[in-house]
Amino acid sequence: MSADRSAMGTKWLAGALLGLPLAVALCTLLILWLPGGWETGIVAAVVACLPVWVAIISASLLFRSSRTAWVWLGGANLLCFGALWLLRLARLAPTALAAS
Repeated sequence: MSADRSAMGTKWLAGALLGLPLAVALCTLLILWLPGGWETGIVAAVVACLPVWVAIISASLLFRSSRTAWVWLGGANLLCFGALWLLRLARLAPTALAAS
């Protein structure tokens, strides 16, 4: 029984730690394709990040093992942030603005 609890705890931890950047990346990818661009969807993306993050945390408990959760969520992060990086290199996504 304690092995199940520790596995569930580490699955939840994987969802919590890797889920937030994944939620942000997913919401960012979605707003880039809106008709008005990211400027019109930024507020909706920020609001949507919390429920997406909670969904990722909840879904992380469905993995068979904690190792699987860490690998899949880590891979999803690499995929999403890689896509954002490629879009930025292709000049299809805006660059970060310098603070003034």
